[in-house]
This record gives sequence, structure tokens and C-alpha cells, in this order.
Amino acid sequence: MLARIPATLLLLALALPIHAAVPAFTQNIACPPLRVRLPKDAQATPTPATEAYRGVMQHPDGSVVEVDAFVPEQLWRKEQRLGAWADAAGNKYELVAPKSLLGGPFPQAIVTREVYDAIQAKAPALALPTMGKWLTAWVGAPCGRPTRLKPLGAVANAIFAEVGNAAALVLWLKAEPDQPYALIVTPGPNADPAAKWRTALSRAMPGFAPIRGGLSGSAKEAGGWLTLDRPPYRLHTDLPRRDRAWLDTLLADMVAIREAYTRALPEPSGVKIPTSVIRVFADPEDYRAYSGEGMEWSAGHFSSVQRELVVMGDAAEDSNKRRRDEIRSTTFHEGFHQYLFLITPALANVPIWFNEGHATFFETFRVRNGKAAPGESPRIEAARRAIGLRSPEGLGRFMMLSQPEFYATSIQENYAVAWLLVHWLRTEAKAPLDTALNRYYALLCAGKKPAEAQAEVFPPETLRAISEGLADYLSKH
Repeated sequence: MLARIPATLLLLALALPIHAAVPAFTQNIACPPLRVRLPKDAQATPTPATEAYRGVMQHPDGSVVEVDAFVPEQLWRKEQRLGAWADAAGNKYELVAPKSLLGGPFPQAIVTREVYDAIQAKAPALALPTMGKWLTAWVGAPCGRPTRLKPLGAVANAIFAEVGNAAALVLWLKAEPDQPYALIVTPGPNADPAAKWRTALSRAMPGFAPIRGGLSGSAKEAGGWLTLDRPPYRLHTDLPRRDRAWLDTLLADMVAIREAYTRALPEPSGVKIPTSVIRVFADPEDYRAYSGEGMEWSAGHFSSVQRELVVMGDAAEDSNKRRRDEIRSTTFHEGFHQYLFLITPALANVPIWFNEGHATFFETFRVRNGKAAPGESPRIEAARRAIGLRSPEGLGRFMMLSQPEFYATSIQENYAVAWLLVHWLRTEAKAPLDTALNRYYALLCAGKKPAEAQAEVFPPETLRAISEGLADYLSKH
């Protein structure tokens, strides 16, 4: 049973009234994988935020775990929308990569990502005959009979359709015959409702040409955004060109950090881990608009909705070194959250101290000659002050904190003790304590409740030994 317990309720964009004049397409804007011509005053609009829910799921044996849950239609829109813009006249433009019709029926109004993915995997692939149905679902208005257009250049097939008061151009590239792309224009408030859009939309994609990257090798650039590939990572950023060489270094460091992640918590055998996407924004305001309500305070986060590690850069920062150090530390930290999400079974309930403890542990790492090793942490003084949390009894209570409790009070001390606990067990503890974290995590992955795993791996006598070890470590540092 999935309970609807809103954790962070994000505001959705409101639809505007529709009527409009045919716009003049005069400006080229690159939006992978196509180059779209839009009015000169067109400005990018942020992706509508997605509602995230914290829910509970009950197993047949009566055990309960916390899970993230989402509205299926919002996930469906999120994963297909490539970009959107609006001009001064109120016309709205949306570039979409249709992947499937919204599957269903879904068992509930909100579902876990795993349930959503399983249902969508059974949805039929989109083909030319079903695009009218997809357009009706996407726009929320009846789709007129699509008209076949003469293919041009790189295009294998193209259709035009009126969808309510909007108009859509859908095309299939020769290089990607199974992936349609749709440009949808929704009129603003001041135009002739009888305006015809086919010619104007044809101007919007002259020649229907795919973007040709200006860089070679593992990098490509489009619309001011640079994409760098270094498996298992893909990095998207609009940081200025002066950061190009440093971005190569950052990706190389992330590969080294990934090896450190896997040394600590190995990847499960037989499970294919997808490419990990990192997105770094040059403008803090763009980061906040992309991240949505509830993340304005952060410098970075891992989004389980977009499945991206999203980082706030600041190209206007006076000190390049300080700016780059902050981006690197944030990426190392959030990168662990991303890695843990990818390797952990969907129904495993991993306590917040374990997740944040490792993230704060890895944020201190430094990379030299391709090898990553832990460095000093500024959190040590906060850990020194948290005497109560470091007692055997305090550690026992600390390990049972829920996510809201962890963030509600004494947050700096909670982060510090989580770091100290993981750091000491990973770098200072002797056998058998040096394997305690991995034994604990294995029990969680096997379906044990946190209290059960804690009782088995961290009984009172073990907590007493750890508490003494932490005190000894602090006395030496």
C-alpha cells in the first residue's frame, strides 16, 4: 500500500490562454538534437517542476519501507520534453522527443519510479499512425487529421497537424528512424485564430537539419551547452570556454572518485548501471529555475526524477579556484547519492546517516595521479562538539533518525557525526569493525529493516567500541 505523504510539493506552471498570430522565425536556437529557428526575442522557459512524494510501502510480511513516489503523467512529460521557449507576443514553442504514449492503467495516482518504468516498458513504440493520439494526449486537445509532408534533407518522414489551437510539426530523422521529434507552437493572445501554421513551422526548422557538433572526439556543443563524455559519466554544462580544460580534469577526477565509490560499495553483479549524468549551470538563477521549489538553498543535488546530478556553478565568481573547488566538492558529494541510488534495490530502506555519511566522506577526497584518497574535513570541529551523539546510546538513536529528523534539528552536528562515523569505520577501524558498513548495507539490500540490520551489526557492545574509537580519533586530530 502506498500512502500519499507529500514531502516537497512543487508548483506547476499554469497554462496561458491561447489565440495567436503566425510568428516570424528569425533566430536559430540549438536544442539537441535539432536546430530550431525562433523569434529573436524568444527566451527559454524552465521545465515545469515535478511533484515528489515521500510514501510508505507495505510488504506482504507486514514490513514497511519509505519510498519516493511521483505522478505518472509528470514523469512522462519530464522525460520527453527537450526544451521550451516563449516570445514577447506570448507564443510558446516546445520541442519534444516522443517516446511512448502514457501507459496504464497505473495502480494508484502516485507510483514509485520502478512501477512507472515497468508499465512504460510495455507501452507500444510510437509510429507515424499513432502520432495523432500522442499529440492529443500531450497538448490536451483533439488532433486534426495529420498531413504528410515531403521529406527534406536529413528527414525520413514528416507530418503537420493542428491540435486544438496549437500546431505541430513531427519528423523522423534518417539517422534515428525510430525516434520522432515534435515542435509544437501554441499561439499567444493577439492573433487571428484562422492563421495557418504549416509554412511558419517549416521556417522554424529549415531543411530539418540535425545539429552538427563544433567539437570533435568526446565533446560536442549546442546552444551554448557543452557535452563531455567520459564513461561512466556524461557532463552537460554552459560554463564558459575558459573552463574547458578544467572540465576535462573534473570528469577525470569523477572517474577516479567512482572507483573509490565502488571500492567502498561494489556494484552488484549482473546489474547494468546506466550512464551517470552531471549537469553544471553557469548561472545560479538558471540552476534554481531548473531545480524547482525546495532546492533554492542548495549548491547541488541528485534528482531522482531527472536522474541527474545537478550542480550550481557561478561564472561570475571572482575566484576561479574557489568556484572550481566548490563545484568539485559538491560533485563528489552528490555523486555518491547518485551512485547509491543506482546500485541499491528499489525496496531497500537505506537510513539517511549512511547516505549522508558517505557523501560527506567522499566530498573531502583529493585526486592525484588518477587515484582518489580522503582528505581533511572542516566538519571535525562540529563532530567534536556533538558529544551526546557520539556516546554509545547517542549513536544508537542517531542511526535511527528519519530523513526529516536528520534535517530538522542540529543539522550541522548530524552531518558531522555521519561523516566521522563513516570516515572512522572506513579508514581507522580494525577488524571486524572495518567491514561493519558493508555488512549493514548488505542486510538492507536483502530486505532487512534498519532496526533489524542495526541490531545485528551494531549491537550495544559494538556501539561502545565505536564510540571509544571516535573519541580517540578526535583526541589525536
